[in-house]
Amino acid sequence: LDSPRTTTPSHIYLIMSEAKELDLSSIWPLIFDAFDANGDGTVSRQELAKFWKEGGTISHVLAGSDFDKDGQITKEEWTKQYELLIKKFGKPGAGAIKEAKAVLEKIKAKK
Repeated sequence: LDSPRTTTPSHIYLIMSEAKELDLSSIWPLIFDAFDANGDGTVSRQELAKFWKEGGTISHVLAGSDFDKDGQITKEEWTKQYELLIKKFGKPGAGAIKEAKAVLEKIKAKK
């Protein structure tokens, strides 16, 4: 059995606020965890819908990450999406990182 996830939304935001500099690769898993409201390791359609507005562009990217079309997005699929984006567009700039941080703040405010 997998051990329960110990990272809470509050813990995610504490990590982010204490970090001097985060790049998108360190924020990417935190975004997944923020959308994964019930902590089961997947993002369901319901969880995606719950934070759709707050997620902005990232919601669309997350929705496109369901590679096996089973209605659930796994952390592996989310990681694959990140790798594909980096391969296609290169290292994200400050704007993408700023947007990702803003999404996390919006989700925190809604929870």
